[in-house]
Amino acid sequence: MYDEIREAFEQIHATEQMKQSVSEYLVQNRRKAERGTARGSFRLGLRPLVSICALLLLCAGIGNWYFWEMPVSYLSVDVNPSIELTLNRRNRVTDAESRNKEGAQVLADVQIKGKDYLEAVELLMKSKKMQPYLTRNAELTVTVASSKAEELLSGLESSPVTTHYHGLCRSADMETAASAHDCGMSLGKYQMYQLLSQYNSGLAPEECQNISMCRLYQLLAQYEGGREETVNQEELQDLQGGCSHEEGGHHHHGSSHH
Repeated sequence: MYDEIREAFEQIHATEQMKQSVSEYLVQNRRKAERGTARGSFRLGLRPLVSICALLLLCAGIGNWYFWEMPVSYLSVDVNPSIELTLNRRNRVTDAESRNKEGAQVLADVQIKGKDYLEAVELLMKSKKMQPYLTRNAELTVTVASSKAEELLSGLESSPVTTHYHGLCRSADMETAASAHDCGMSLGKYQMYQLLSQYNSGLAPEECQNISMCRLYQLLAQYEGGREETVNQEELQDLQGGCSHEEGGHHHHGSSHH
């Protein structure tokens, strides 16, 4: 079979005219290619440069996000207002969210995005909307979730948060922060919800979110003292009514972290 095909092709002979036509065709194609190369060489030369520039811009964008926008730490400020701050690697505020209507009123009164976390917390404390809640029995609680929680807590415990407002500073792990976010709660109040759940208080996360820290601490103290019954609807309404803010009332916890 192979021999038959070879013999058939050997019988085909190109004429001089066919050879000339093929030669002219190849010459024309080579000239076109040369002209196209001259026109396209500049564009081809730019392609690597454009790619490099695009890569540099991408790297710059990623670097900017990594250092300035990437969430690294979460810090919640809870009294009755509940506010949560998101911090970047430089401990600066990249986002601030209210977790209840009182928190929204406080945030509307201050500008803290881009501020160092200590300055941001102090601005929240000095806010006219926050001041009425900062009585001696208010149980101001600042909770930090971060891989560098000790560093952040050390700064807080040397700041007016504890030295002037007698706040309680504590830490939480990032898993707790994620669970709190899933429930739409602040870190501080979610931790209180977890503690009360150990005593079968019957409180749902959203119910705890609407109770001030001083009332949550009061309720926890009752369970730690031996209380067994769950919270009923009448008591829940009373708890969500807020603290009396009377001087000399509920004992205030000293500043510490766990």
